[in-house]
Amino acid sequence: MKKQIIISAVAIVILTLGFSGCFGNDSNDELNKFIGTWNHGTIPASRPLIFTSDGNCDYMGDQAIWELKNEKLVVNLTDHNIELIFDYEFLDDNKLLILTNTETEQTDDYIKQ
Repeated sequence: MKKQIIISAVAIVILTLGFSGCFGNDSNDELNKFIGTWNHGTIPASRPLIFTSDGNCDYMGDQAIWELKNEKLVVNLTDHNIELIFDYEFLDDNKLLILTNTETEQTDDYIKQ
């Protein structure tokens, strides 16, 4: 009986450790989707969006800081003291990014370079 309890306890610990890797990484996965250079899909001459893993961003030529907050993309333009908030959606195996400005409701599409 004692042996079964020890085996059960060890099995529970192993299962707990195994499943802990499956949970809690969703936010990092979501952040990683943004990282890289995104070119405007319909205005090729437009400057790209460049998201880096350290939270910095080049937002069409303006320096910015970006983060995900309340399931929104928040971009703070550091030189202009402006906060932009976007609804976002990834399509085409995360190679297409649709951004909708929550204030103006303007929607733009970006293609990952």
